[in-house]
Amino acid sequence: MEAYKSILIIKMSSLGDVLHALPTLCALRQNLPSARIVWAVHEKFAALLPGKPYIDEVVYIDKKRLKSPAYICKLRRRFKPYHFDLSVDLQGLAKSAIVAFAGGAKRKVGYWEMREGSFLVSKGLAGAHKKDHVIERYLDVVRCLGGKAEALEFPLASVEDERLRMSKRLKEKTGGNPYVAVVPGTRGAVKEWPLAYWRDLVCRITNTGVYAVILGSTDDVPKGAAIASLPSPDRVVDLTGQTTLKELTAVIAGASLFISVDTGPLHLANALKKELIALYGPSSPDRTGPYGGKDASYIHILISPASKATVDTPLLDDPDCMARLTVDSVWNVYTSLMEKKDHD
Repeated sequence: MEAYKSILIIKMSSLGDVLHALPTLCALRQNLPSARIVWAVHEKFAALLPGKPYIDEVVYIDKKRLKSPAYICKLRRRFKPYHFDLSVDLQGLAKSAIVAFAGGAKRKVGYWEMREGSFLVSKGLAGAHKKDHVIERYLDVVRCLGGKAEALEFPLASVEDERLRMSKRLKEKTGGNPYVAVVPGTRGAVKEWPLAYWRDLVCRITNTGVYAVILGSTDDVPKGAAIASLPSPDRVVDLTGQTTLKELTAVIAGASLFISVDTGPLHLANALKKELIALYGPSSPDRTGPYGGKDASYIHILISPASKATVDTPLLDDPDCMARLTVDSVWNVYTSLMEKKDHD
């Protein structure tokens, strides 16, 4: 691999997408231990990016201003002192192409699926994993540049302070007993599992004596409140809308099991290599689902029997797709995992 000295990584959003790019960051650092690496990101998703030795600097991008010539000129001035000799666009969209242009790197590349004209700025690199999981597609950029990308690691910012704080907070609710982290919300109604199903599942979990901690954004507060209003809510801890990104990570890290649909926190659980149950229907887990390599035994994916989603073709025309994934099917997986934990 050429000895690049100054590298710009462009992956601005969203939470899951940024997490999917972390193994590529790790591979670049392993191949180029002396290079300066700068990451361009929306500030909202920057909290979990690791510092040194992985990233030397983070540059916040205001996506609302990327159409402004004045803002683009400002970015060019901001990037000029870095003298980038390589930029890696892992977003592959018009907005990331603007950032790549502003970066001014001598060589501009991206992963093979460059859309919205971004291929006019950065050359898409297609490798052996062109039709595989998006994490492997990103890693192919490193491979095509002549580097090695073997181990699959997700370097994250430290959340040790948050773990201590949230552990103390949860201990007041759970008495320090084990808990299952549950994230019922997601962006896009078609990907949601019915709220009545979540209430049924959480009721079954808590009836066994296990605590359930409900997590999510402020948009998920009504769902959290509905689940917490079960007839026997004493083992349900509702934290929806009450955690920062780092606190969310800390709570997931402390859970004995994680359960959600296709949503950003699911990819946090995956990055933490937390045992998880993921519920899928209109989107394909083979493309953007939790991924830890071929032998990741901590990942358990349930797919709706109504789903016809493929790697590159989501199923967006069946609003009842997720409803055909029954509570019993999820419960059976959950109980088998808990029994295994009891025997370990």
